[in-house]
Amino acid sequence: TKKKIKMNFAGVVSNILLIVACCYTMFAITPADHPYAYIAAAFSFVHGLLGALRAFSDDAEDCGRAFMISATILEVLPLPMANIEFYLSSDQSSVALVHSLSLIPLLYDMLSKMGDDWDNATETLKDMALIGNIASTGYLATKGGNAIHGGVAATAFFSRYGASLIDNFVCGAGPHVTTIGNAGILGLMTYALTH
Repeated sequence: TKKKIKMNFAGVVSNILLIVACCYTMFAITPADHPYAYIAAAFSFVHGLLGALRAFSDDAEDCGRAFMISATILEVLPLPMANIEFYLSSDQSSVALVHSLSLIPLLYDMLSKMGDDWDNATETLKDMALIGNIASTGYLATKGGNAIHGGVAATAFFSRYGASLIDNFVCGAGPHVTTIGNAGILGLMTYALTH
């Protein structure tokens, strides 16, 4: 039970950090100026609320499938939306469309998770889209000399792949690291868009 209390505390803290990052984004930008960033923040906000409520619940299976699908969306959504915003404000605005297309593998992964026929190929396709987005953000950071964009790319990489590594050492910590990483992506994206 001590381990469960620690993981519940970590769930509450990580989701509160996500909620705070979402509030920062939604107050610092407007949906008219940055609709893609706002969509990412709004979705992440609801996911953070759901995650915080689940951390307080005794039954971890409350909203189990809905939360799993929401977490799957959150694994992918923030970075392509940030890239769309970054590229729309750069001199390469036509590349923004490519990042919206990277959400298609997410659709296939969600469909497989909604049913009982989970497919490893959809997870791989989703990872390939995420790696492409990380590389694109890294390219934009290098080309423009913008360290914040580089921070977004590094945070996205750590959020996805570092969380798995940490989960090997501290069982159950990976999802919390991912949630904190998504909060970092939103916070850095907002800072980059407003400064």
